[in-house]
Amino acid sequence: MAQPTILDRLLKLDTNTVSDALDFLQLKGATYGLQPLWDCQKIVGRASTVKLGIKKDDVPTAHLITPVVDAITTSDRILVISGGTEGISCWGDILANASKMKGIRGTIIDGMSRDIDGSRDIGYPVYGRGVTMISARNRIVQLDSGSPLQVQDVTINQDDYVIADRCGTVFIPAAHIEEVVELGERIDRRQTLMVEDVRDGKAVSEVMHDKKFEAIQSARSVALTPGPSHRNHQKQSSEDQELSALFANSDTPGVSDALDKLGIPGQAFNIMPLTDSKKVTVGPAFTVRYVPASEPPGSVGDFIDDVAIGDVVVIDNGGRTDCTVWGDIMTQYAGLRGIAGTVIDGVCRDVNRAIEDKYPMFSSGRWMRTGKDRVQVGGVNEPIGIGNVRVQPRDIVVADANGVVIVPRDRAQEVAEVVRKIEESEEYIRAFINGGASLTEARVKVGYHTLQRKE
Repeated sequence: MAQPTILDRLLKLDTNTVSDALDFLQLKGATYGLQPLWDCQKIVGRASTVKLGIKKDDVPTAHLITPVVDAITTSDRILVISGGTEGISCWGDILANASKMKGIRGTIIDGMSRDIDGSRDIGYPVYGRGVTMISARNRIVQLDSGSPLQVQDVTINQDDYVIADRCGTVFIPAAHIEEVVELGERIDRRQTLMVEDVRDGKAVSEVMHDKKFEAIQSARSVALTPGPSHRNHQKQSSEDQELSALFANSDTPGVSDALDKLGIPGQAFNIMPLTDSKKVTVGPAFTVRYVPASEPPGSVGDFIDDVAIGDVVVIDNGGRTDCTVWGDIMTQYAGLRGIAGTVIDGVCRDVNRAIEDKYPMFSSGRWMRTGKDRVQVGGVNEPIGIGNVRVQPRDIVVADANGVVIVPRDRAQEVAEVVRKIEESEEYIRAFINGGASLTEARVKVGYHTLQRKE
């Protein structure tokens, strides 16, 4: 039986694990913001580098990137493109079709793509910063290929290794691929044991106590001993349950309108769900504040054993996008303990677990680099800031596909009553429309334009 190749082994890992391995080896490779531009599969391969730049003259040029595509003769290639400009495409469906025909595994763009439906229709993976409709024609030119690229603080050389998935994109120096993959495999085995310990009832504070993953540094993995039941004995108060129930049948647009009418700032800016779930998550806030790590580093996740059933964990990481504060073990444990969901002013990782488990996760982004030794818990159940909104412990959180709103606990009854009136008015509008009224007539009858106006 043939031995698995290095690419076969890399394919079995994910960007989170590879990023951790690079951290241990003090190598740069994790980049932020280069994410799938359609719901494409994970890709691994070797970099064929392309450098672009702004066109500064009127001299006709060959279509960018096409010479690189034509020159590829092996099946292990991923195109890595740098020099993109905000709002201007440097990739489209014709290039995607040509690349697919050449057996290229995918494209990573430090820039924008257009015609993304064309790439999706043929199953060609494209990762980048976003999509646009503006052509690169007469705007961007190819400057070089096969030469080193700079993406953020990472240097990518021709033939370096690439892995990209839902959490983002990581580049691995070719000279270090064996040690990165070997260490990644050890990390993966260790984390699998940690997840098993959580499922067996071990407290997450014990499972995740090993600072800098000392156990991973050794060649053998050490399983933790079985622990007590993971049953959550932390319970909400009756008042918590009553206030949460006030919003059980509401959604964030309705609550947002009520907050506007009452002059209460509560809409958490730029905090969005991982998926467009139809579920509305409601619960009192268990607040957590993260700070930069001390020396030696402090705890990153022990607080979760104190979170009650039905609570929403609300984490203030200062909007940081360079390291995460939540991963799959936390997701697994939170789900087992009946925690309602998690809101992060910052980024999360291991998103496949949350998506597959349908665990409600709201954040300002996703990335794969760990927060271990970069941040630590600075305080719990104290006032924090989330998306420019002040959150007090036990405030009521309402979150859905539209985002997250925070209802001050001492005004929850008042807000809920306004929500009820707004929702009733909107139901009247729907009824009037069904009865044959025009939208203008229906809105006038219920005073639609004043529903959310501040009193």
